Amino acid sequence: MKTAVIYARYSQGANQREESIEGQLRECTEYAEKNDIKIIGTYCDRKISGRTDNRTEFQRMLKDSEKQIFDTIIVWKIDRFGRNREEIAVNKIKLRKNGVTILYAKEHIPDGATGIILESLLEGLAEYYSAELSEKIVRGLTDNALKGKATNGSPGLGYKIGPDKKLVIDELEAPIIKQIFEMFAEGHTYTEIVNTLNEMGYKTKRGGSFNKSSLQRILKNEKYIGKSYWRDIELEIPAIISKDLYEQCQDKILRVTKAPGRGKAKMAYLLTGKLFCGHCGSNMVGESGTGKQGDKFYYYKCAAKKKDKNDCNKKTVRKAWVESLITKIIYNEVLSKDEVIEQIADAVMQIQKEESKGSLLASLEAQYSDVGRSIKNLIKLVEQGMMTKSTHSRLIELEEEQEDLAGRLAVERLTKADITKEHVVYWLRQLKELNLDELESQRKIIDAFLHSAFLFDDKIIITGNYTDDKGERREITLDNLENGGMIGVGEGSDLLLSSP
Repeated sequence: MKTAVIYARYSQGANQREESIEGQLRECTEYAEKNDIKIIGTYCDRKISGRTDNRTEFQRMLKDSEKQIFDTIIVWKIDRFGRNREEIAVNKIKLRKNGVTILYAKEHIPDGATGIILESLLEGLAEYYSAELSEKIVRGLTDNALKGKATNGSPGLGYKIGPDKKLVIDELEAPIIKQIFEMFAEGHTYTEIVNTLNEMGYKTKRGGSFNKSSLQRILKNEKYIGKSYWRDIELEIPAIISKDLYEQCQDKILRVTKAPGRGKAKMAYLLTGKLFCGHCGSNMVGESGTGKQGDKFYYYKCAAKKKDKNDCNKKTVRKAWVESLITKIIYNEVLSKDEVIEQIADAVMQIQKEESKGSLLASLEAQYSDVGRSIKNLIKLVEQGMMTKSTHSRLIELEEEQEDLAGRLAVERLTKADITKEHVVYWLRQLKELNLDELESQRKIIDAFLHSAFLFDDKIIITGNYTDDKGERREITLDNLENGGMIGVGEGSDLLLSSP
């Protein structure tokens, strides 16, 4: 298990308070728990700017890293670590020499070339944000927040921006939110809710179909009970659902996300939530035991058989064997075929193209264009001698709005890493160089490409996260499975792959 410390920081200012530290620590701790990381300490700098690394706790953390008592630092976001790119680079080199890596709780930095580019862009944004935008954009948005006005281009499903620029309930969309929370509280699964919403023709705020991810974002959003924040400023917005209903759903989310077998042992079970019994369809859960000679062994067992030995006759399979088996199958089916790599890269580009249509960036660009047209129309009136007090007032208001939108566009454009097809192809080909016998290599491949696997005694049916929305099913015949992964039978077997 990785050992880590948390670093948290907030700056001097009216909108920076002790609650900032508490929130960062809470979310970093949650991140650590989800990723099986042990927290052994915290370092907190209060009322200190990130423009310099001359921070007492920050420097103490760097010094302690030399003792090699922790191997990871968890930070809420990149800008909490620092806002000066040169200092960030120097400090990262120091930490790297001490064997310490940095993880961000609220910013996912993927492995490979894309992650490097994205992290560089985010670091650049942190510096740019501090140097150029704090005086204009942050001040304007903070003023809006203090007045209870919306600070985001998209109000979110269930809300709309009223004439006074405050969030109000959208009477057409609010019933969708209520239905989602009520169905989930009643015991419906994510899949059942998603299917119901899509069958009824409901759309997300961006106009797309609902999926598990969009559903989870809604269910975890405190906005729907009237809680919304801008840089620690609480906004007053109307609630769509009751606090009791929200809390019921949060309790259920915690139960749902605690998948069987996860966390019972320090050993990571890579197929948790993805491996199913071919006989009865139940989850196969990670277990561990001790043999007659005192040796520790790890395996997957049908959940139905675990509850009642008479329910299913599926044999228990060795953890290492089945994880290695599936990794090698995926490698052979995906990473060893250039045409599949090209196909995946094209699919990623298409997804990125579709998502950009309804993105916040596209919304801000549309608003900026609308304001620009309005300003041009007013200028034409002025040129025609039709200038009035209200015209002059409106023109000033539009120019201020245009300046505000220009700043927000700059921020949004910097946060969007320009991922090309070449980047995706490069990343996929880097995976071809992984050592398939290493646990971390198996984790990367399984997490990226496996949707689900149904294990029988003589075959395995795999659905991948590639080629199309539904995934491609591949049926693999296993030669002499009895001599492969069964507990107490053998150590392993070679793979014989045959076409379905």
